[in-house]
Amino acid sequence: MIVEYRRTALPAPESKLAELDAQVPGVLPEDYRAYLLQQDGGRLTSNNEAVREIFGVGEVPDYASIWAKLEVYEGRVPAWLLPVASDAFGNLFCLSLRDTDHGSVWFWDHEGEPEEDDDAPVEDNLTFKAKSWQEFLDGLQPFQLED
Repeated sequence: MIVEYRRTALPAPESKLAELDAQVPGVLPEDYRAYLLQQDGGRLTSNNEAVREIFGVGEVPDYASIWAKLEVYEGRVPAWLLPVASDAFGNLFCLSLRDTDHGSVWFWDHEGEPEEDDDAPVEDNLTFKAKSWQEFLDGLQPFQLED
Protein backbone atom coordinates (compact mmCIF):
# COMPACT_ATOMS: atom_id res chain seq x y z
CA MET A 1 0.00 0.00 0.00
CA ILE A 2 1.45 3.32 -1.08
CA VAL A 3 -1.11 5.42 0.81
CA GLU A 4 0.07 6.67 4.20
CA TYR A 5 -1.69 6.66 7.56
CA ARG A 6 -2.79 9.84 9.35
CA ARG A 7 -3.39 7.79 12.49
CA THR A 8 -2.05 4.33 13.22
CA ALA A 9 -2.92 1.76 15.85
CA LEU A 10 -0.94 -0.85 17.70
CA PRO A 11 -1.23 -4.46 16.52
CA ALA A 12 -4.53 -6.11 17.43
CA PRO A 13 -4.50 -8.49 20.39
CA GLU A 14 -4.99 -12.13 19.38
CA SER A 15 -7.77 -12.34 21.98
CA LYS A 16 -9.78 -9.67 20.11
CA LEU A 17 -9.37 -11.58 16.84
CA ALA A 18 -10.68 -14.69 18.57
CA GLU A 19 -13.69 -12.64 19.75
CA LEU A 20 -14.31 -11.46 16.21
CA ASP A 21 -14.00 -15.01 14.87
CA ALA A 22 -16.65 -16.11 17.37
CA GLN A 23 -19.04 -13.28 16.44
CA VAL A 24 -19.00 -13.40 12.65
CA PRO A 25 -20.23 -16.17 10.36
CA GLY A 26 -17.36 -18.00 8.71
CA VAL A 27 -13.63 -17.55 9.08
CA LEU A 28 -11.68 -14.30 8.84
CA PRO A 29 -9.56 -14.15 5.66
CA GLU A 30 -5.90 -14.87 6.46
CA ASP A 31 -4.55 -11.69 4.84
CA TYR A 32 -6.99 -9.56 6.83
CA ARG A 33 -6.07 -11.37 10.06
CA ALA A 34 -2.37 -10.81 9.31
CA TYR A 35 -3.05 -7.11 8.64
CA LEU A 36 -4.78 -6.65 12.02
CA LEU A 37 -1.95 -8.44 13.82
CA GLN A 38 0.46 -5.96 12.25
CA GLN A 39 -1.70 -2.80 12.14
CA ASP A 40 -5.06 -2.66 13.92
CA GLY A 41 -6.66 -0.28 11.44
CA GLY A 42 -6.07 3.44 11.17
CA ARG A 43 -7.00 6.62 9.34
CA LEU A 44 -5.61 6.97 5.82
CA THR A 45 -4.52 9.98 3.81
CA SER A 46 -6.51 10.87 0.66
CA ASN A 47 -6.59 7.99 -1.79
CA ASN A 48 -8.18 6.82 -5.05
CA GLU A 49 -10.87 4.73 -3.28
CA ALA A 50 -11.65 7.45 -0.70
CA VAL A 51 -10.98 5.02 2.15
CA ARG A 52 -10.90 7.15 5.27
CA GLU A 53 -10.84 4.74 8.19
CA ILE A 54 -9.89 1.08 8.50
CA PHE A 55 -11.65 -0.31 11.56
CA GLY A 56 -9.76 -1.90 14.42
CA VAL A 57 -10.67 -4.60 16.94
CA GLY A 58 -8.53 -3.45 19.87
CA GLU A 59 -8.08 -0.17 21.69
CA VAL A 60 -9.32 2.25 19.03
CA PRO A 61 -11.73 5.21 19.17
CA ASP A 62 -15.45 4.33 18.88
CA TYR A 63 -15.71 5.77 15.36
CA ALA A 64 -12.97 3.35 14.29
CA SER A 65 -14.17 0.29 16.18
CA ILE A 66 -15.33 -2.74 14.23
CA TRP A 67 -17.48 -3.64 17.25
CA ALA A 68 -19.43 -0.39 16.96
CA LYS A 69 -19.83 -0.88 13.20
CA LEU A 70 -21.12 -4.43 13.62
CA GLU A 71 -23.80 -3.09 15.94
CA VAL A 72 -24.77 -0.08 13.80
CA TYR A 73 -24.91 -2.00 10.51
CA GLU A 74 -26.49 -5.23 11.74
CA GLY A 75 -29.48 -5.96 9.50
CA ARG A 76 -28.48 -3.20 7.08
CA VAL A 77 -25.51 -4.89 5.42
CA PRO A 78 -25.88 -8.45 4.06
CA ALA A 79 -24.88 -10.99 6.72
CA TRP A 80 -22.12 -12.46 4.54
CA LEU A 81 -20.22 -9.16 4.62
CA LEU A 82 -17.92 -7.90 7.37
CA PRO A 83 -17.58 -4.08 7.49
CA VAL A 84 -13.85 -3.31 7.71
CA ALA A 85 -13.44 0.29 6.50
CA SER A 86 -15.38 3.43 5.62
CA ASP A 87 -15.21 6.52 3.48
CA ALA A 88 -16.08 10.05 4.61
CA PHE A 89 -19.64 9.73 3.27
CA GLY A 90 -21.00 6.86 5.38
CA ASN A 91 -20.25 4.09 2.89
CA LEU A 92 -18.44 0.90 3.81
CA PHE A 93 -15.79 -1.41 2.45
CA CYS A 94 -16.57 -4.97 3.47
CA LEU A 95 -15.00 -8.43 3.29
CA SER A 96 -16.93 -11.40 2.02
CA LEU A 97 -17.15 -14.28 4.48
CA ARG A 98 -19.08 -16.59 2.15
CA ASP A 99 -17.40 -19.59 0.54
CA THR A 100 -17.87 -18.57 -3.11
CA ASP A 101 -15.71 -15.44 -2.90
CA HIS A 102 -14.19 -15.60 0.57
CA GLY A 103 -11.99 -12.61 1.37
CA SER A 104 -13.08 -10.45 -1.57
CA VAL A 105 -13.66 -6.74 -0.92
CA TRP A 106 -16.98 -5.03 -1.64
CA PHE A 107 -18.13 -1.42 -1.52
CA TRP A 108 -21.49 -0.90 0.21
CA ASP A 109 -23.25 2.34 -0.80
CA HIS A 110 -25.54 3.54 1.98
CA GLU A 111 -27.57 5.60 -0.51
CA GLY A 112 -28.84 2.35 -2.02
CA GLU A 113 -29.98 0.67 1.16
CA PRO A 114 -33.72 0.04 1.55
CA GLU A 115 -36.05 2.24 3.56
CA GLU A 116 -36.18 1.59 7.29
CA ASP A 117 -39.48 -0.28 6.96
CA ASP A 118 -38.00 -2.97 4.69
CA ASP A 119 -36.84 -6.04 6.55
CA ALA A 120 -33.84 -7.43 4.64
CA PRO A 121 -30.69 -5.78 3.31
CA VAL A 122 -30.35 -5.64 -0.46
CA GLU A 123 -27.34 -6.45 -2.61
CA ASP A 124 -27.87 -4.09 -5.54
CA ASN A 125 -25.98 -1.36 -3.65
CA LEU A 126 -22.78 -3.46 -3.63
CA THR A 127 -19.80 -3.07 -5.96
CA PHE A 128 -16.97 -5.58 -6.19
CA LYS A 129 -13.57 -3.98 -5.50
CA ALA A 130 -10.89 -6.69 -5.18
CA LYS A 131 -10.34 -10.44 -4.88
CA SER A 132 -8.60 -10.07 -1.51
CA TRP A 133 -7.84 -7.61 1.27
CA GLN A 134 -4.17 -7.46 0.24
CA GLU A 135 -5.09 -6.80 -3.40
CA PHE A 136 -7.39 -4.01 -2.25
CA LEU A 137 -4.69 -2.42 -0.06
CA ASP A 138 -2.10 -2.77 -2.83
CA GLY A 139 -4.44 -0.90 -5.18
CA LEU A 140 -4.79 2.15 -2.94
CA GLN A 141 -2.99 5.09 -4.48
CA PRO A 142 -2.59 8.65 -3.22
CA PHE A 143 -5.32 10.94 -4.57
CA GLN A 144 -3.95 13.79 -6.62
CA LEU A 145 -5.90 16.65 -8.16
CA GLU A 146 -5.27 17.16 -11.85
CA ASP A 147 -3.48 20.41 -12.73
